[in-house]
Amino acid sequence: MALKVDQGTAKALNRRLALNLLRREGGLSRGELAARTGLSNAAITGLVSELIEEGFLKEGKSAQSTGGRKPVLVELDYAARYSIGLKLMSDRLEAVLTDLSTEPLAATVIALSNVEPETVAEASKQAVQQLIPDSDLRSEKLIGVGLAMPGLIDVEHGVCRVSHRFGWHNVPIASLLAEQVHVPVWVDNDVNAFAIAQQLFGAARRRSSALVLIIGTGVGSALIFHGQIHRGARFAAGEIGFAVDGGGVKPDAFSNWGHRFAEPAIERQWVELCATSAGQKPVKLQEAAESGDPQAVELLGSIGRDIGIRLVGMIDLVDPEVVIVGGEAIRFGKALIDPMIEAVKQYSFEEPPPIEIDWENNIWSRGASALAIQKFFDFESADGVA
Repeated sequence: MALKVDQGTAKALNRRLALNLLRREGGLSRGELAARTGLSNAAITGLVSELIEEGFLKEGKSAQSTGGRKPVLVELDYAARYSIGLKLMSDRLEAVLTDLSTEPLAATVIALSNVEPETVAEASKQAVQQLIPDSDLRSEKLIGVGLAMPGLIDVEHGVCRVSHRFGWHNVPIASLLAEQVHVPVWVDNDVNAFAIAQQLFGAARRRSSALVLIIGTGVGSALIFHGQIHRGARFAAGEIGFAVDGGGVKPDAFSNWGHRFAEPAIERQWVELCATSAGQKPVKLQEAAESGDPQAVELLGSIGRDIGIRLVGMIDLVDPEVVIVGGEAIRFGKALIDPMIEAVKQYSFEEPPPIEIDWENNIWSRGASALAIQKFFDFESADGVA
């Protein structure tokens, strides 16, 4: 039986299809848009004119002519709308205003006296008002707010099922924030948020599958299959920080990946090493590694190798097109990363996928903003591919 699609739904699908295509491919002529989407030239002409009038598209440079008049390319105007990303931490709320490409435009930090949901909601309101003081401008240009936080997040209902770090259980945080900021709010696990940012404009942009590894305050991962984040039946996919090494009946609590490989754990191991080394100066690990301190280089190399060996198991399990590694521990540099990559190459089954490192480490704010931007581009588009 053929399904009927009303005119409004068809128009919305066509808009999403065109916007996503331009996001992935960059500037295209109207003729190329028609050919790539399967829409008629007349439909594309009307659609493009409407999106230009609304400020979502703009005309760019002329393309090379194949005879006759040079076609004019149309491209997304990423400055047309704003998104705000919020990263919830134990003592503060980091907020960033971005355009639709997740390019940061302004930032602020709101200190938190506690992490009670109501306190977070009020802080979110303050952040939004600081970043866009003009209420009319907020109404006109702000597409939404994204909140990235640790925990198991029911993204469909905007509910934090559990966050061990904050002691939350079944908190409807998206609706609490929306009541304060008066725009749509989307919430997700912070590592998933980073993966979405990579999917939109990063190393996963033109790939249908990716494995993301974050080495930061904790250790986590995210999976992209067929252009979609895989969250799992319990929204727990990628929670590798709780994985425990060793086969003991009661393994040591500090043998899990988070307690071994997270940035604070790496720092702790350096402090312990300094304490047992005669004459060792108490310098920071990053400084020691950058100066070529042999003990720092050896420690980071050993940790990087251990991470790489475990990363091989994840790669062989899901066989992604690309592996993306980021997080605060990236600041330790090549002393940590190069041994990790070498271990992956050494132990992988056949040739491993490319490993992309996010050296900038501005992942959290851009990732949070990407939650709202994702909904703007709407990955549930007609072609089903992000």
